[in-house]
Amino acid sequence: MIALTTFQSGFSRLTALTHHFFKRLFLNETVFFEEQMMGKVIGIIAILSIFPAYVADALLFRYLLFPEKGTAWAEICLFTSLIMLLVGLITLFEWEVIFFDRKDYLNLMPLPVKPLTIFTAKFISLIMFVGMFVVGVNSLSSFVFAMFLGESRAYGLMSGLVLFLTHLLVMLTAGSFIFFSLAFLAGLFNILLRGKLFQRISDVVRFGLIVCHVFLLYFFLIDTTFIQKQFETIQALKETPTSFMMNFPPLWFTGLYQVLMGNRDVFFQSLASRALLALAISIGVFFLITLLSYSRHLKKLAPEGAKHFRPSLLRRIIEPVFNLTILRNPAERAIFWFNGSAMSQSRIHRLRIMSYLGIGVGITMILFVSAGKIYWRAQSGNMLSLPLALTFFLLVGIRDASNIPLNYEANWVFRITENPDKWSYFSALRKSILILVLLPLYVLLFGFYCLMWNWQTAGLHGLYDLAFAVLLMEVLFFQHRKFPFACSYLPGKSKMHVYWLLYLILFLAYVYIPRWMEPYFLASWSRFIAFYFVFILIETALWLYHRFYFYRGQQLIYEELPEPSVIELFHAT
Repeated sequence: MIALTTFQSGFSRLTALTHHFFKRLFLNETVFFEEQMMGKVIGIIAILSIFPAYVADALLFRYLLFPEKGTAWAEICLFTSLIMLLVGLITLFEWEVIFFDRKDYLNLMPLPVKPLTIFTAKFISLIMFVGMFVVGVNSLSSFVFAMFLGESRAYGLMSGLVLFLTHLLVMLTAGSFIFFSLAFLAGLFNILLRGKLFQRISDVVRFGLIVCHVFLLYFFLIDTTFIQKQFETIQALKETPTSFMMNFPPLWFTGLYQVLMGNRDVFFQSLASRALLALAISIGVFFLITLLSYSRHLKKLAPEGAKHFRPSLLRRIIEPVFNLTILRNPAERAIFWFNGSAMSQSRIHRLRIMSYLGIGVGITMILFVSAGKIYWRAQSGNMLSLPLALTFFLLVGIRDASNIPLNYEANWVFRITENPDKWSYFSALRKSILILVLLPLYVLLFGFYCLMWNWQTAGLHGLYDLAFAVLLMEVLFFQHRKFPFACSYLPGKSKMHVYWLLYLILFLAYVYIPRWMEPYFLASWSRFIAFYFVFILIETALWLYHRFYFYRGQQLIYEELPEPSVIELFHAT
């Protein structure tokens, strides 16, 4: 009886911890309310499931016309690569919450819970997370595989069901492998490096991996001809496999797929063995890294002191110059440097901005590569869109990051020192974005375009796109009343999962409309001057509207309230 009670108590603890860790994968800086969490997750999965289904239909459609004779494994390998890329991208956005953080250790260590229970609960929660996304993302493509291949092979209902379940199982194992492999990479940096050095290198690696994943998705969703040719080459080399083939992870799980479907070919059996071994190793090293991280944190659970950031040498040089010229208003001066510190020194804000920028860089690389070597020197097409794609994601990232307080407990300082001229706070925000973010970016872009074009063309192109970047900044912060980087934060109000199509349309309009108009305005100096004259008029009108009308009768927002529907739901429960 005592043993049964002990078992029930241990099981309840495991269940509670698993539920806690699973929710923590979503209830972070991005999502807060549980209702919003479920809505966002379902919306994201529904959106993501469309693309694999589209790719699966494109890959397997020919098998409705011609019987499949043991060649579909190449298409399965290509599709497995796509799923691993999607799961890898999702993992990179969960990079910070895969392992235990300081809050976990401080809250869980005093509790009478065995470390093994904690580790098991964490592992189960991660498997649930991967399984939910993999099954959801493959919800449509599994039917496509079961119907198309089942029809081609004249399968009955039962065989089609087995094919459906096999597809889900193999995609789950492939997704788990890439998830725990990337988790191991994050944990390895945490173990080998310490403090600020770890954070910087980890941020750069994460940013680079996001760019690579977004860039590689281009070959699956747009330029499918190139990647299909590569997999046709792999198919032709089946009898004499190369070392690359035998060490290509998606091919391992393709072998597992074939073995589970009854294929006894030695080639596929060898690949299946590698798949199971790789999955076991990735999970094993994940546990090892977790244990090492656990031991390390036990030695440093002393309270953290306040962090004081020392201004860089460049800031110490330019700050007096800026203060005497463009930042003569004391309130504007304080907010300008406060915003700059938030964007550059705060890791949570830097990660948020870099996540958006990583997607932008990946799309920019896609535009650059798809233009082709012949057109890299042409002042047209995708070459004109590169700065626009970058600045769109960069500015949207800054807009999102500005909602998160740098130190919410200290926003009372801004309340008691609030300036009657409220426009100065938001004028400083615009100046900090323009001077600290946009201008350095366009200097780099100017150097890049100088390698392709002459410096006059590169300069005019940069000035033209800079005007649209400033206008986009004005649109994103139009009638903005929340105190930047200091207001309380209720995540989920952007409703990306609901308005994703609208965001996509706005992105396409921002990228392609200016590109379409640019040859006309840059054809002569008179047109370019007229364009900038209209731009200055718009900027002046917005400046007058905000300073002398809008902010005169508005109160700054320091506390963001939940939506009325959420409050009513809370009281109803």
